[in-house]
Amino acid sequence: MIITIGNTKGGVGKTTIAINLAVEAAKDGKNVLLIDTDPQGSSVAFRSEREKDDIKAVALVSDKLHKDIKGFITAFNFIIIDAGGRDNAVFRSAVAACDLFLLPVLPSQFDVWAAEDAVNVFKEIQPFNEMKGRMILNMVRPNTNVSDEAQDALSVYEDDIPLLPERLHNRVAYKTSVSTGQGVTEYEPAGKAALEIETLYKVIKKLS
Repeated sequence: MIITIGNTKGGVGKTTIAINLAVEAAKDGKNVLLIDTDPQGSSVAFRSEREKDDIKAVALVSDKLHKDIKGFITAFNFIIIDAGGRDNAVFRSAVAACDLFLLPVLPSQFDVWAAEDAVNVFKEIQPFNEMKGRMILNMVRPNTNVSDEAQDALSVYEDDIPLLPERLHNRVAYKTSVSTGQGVTEYEPAGKAALEIETLYKVIKKLS
């Protein structure tokens, strides 16, 4: 399975989701590859902090990724592409390379508006490779109305990229676990963030 996690807007937490799903897949016995197309190299930096050798990571800032990905499929059965935050040829190649495009959106009106750009990229490419698409609300603050308002606003994209009912909240564990090279299920196994990621991973598997 090839998953691209990306948005044309930066700062939506795509790398946090990517590395945590990679950890879950590795725990599930998958041969996991993280492909980092973001020049900042955050996913590769996470791998360098991780002691376990259960995840491979490469930086590949290329507009030919949708072609080059074929060379990785024989060695890895779970590939996650961390796609950078701008609409360019590299981003579009990352979308074209996947089986599932996961679009993280923050619960704010600005982010809801910005999501339209990534949705349009998906709509342009999807007819050529028929990949699935899903949105997920990320960094949600508990007990606030703004996330429900964002959910309602994002319903306009339901026919193109449905919004998952699962949400990822703004929890400290997502930030502190990264510096230790761990996913949240390793860093704080009984925590709320761990439960969120475990649930999301199960949902992703069902979509494969």
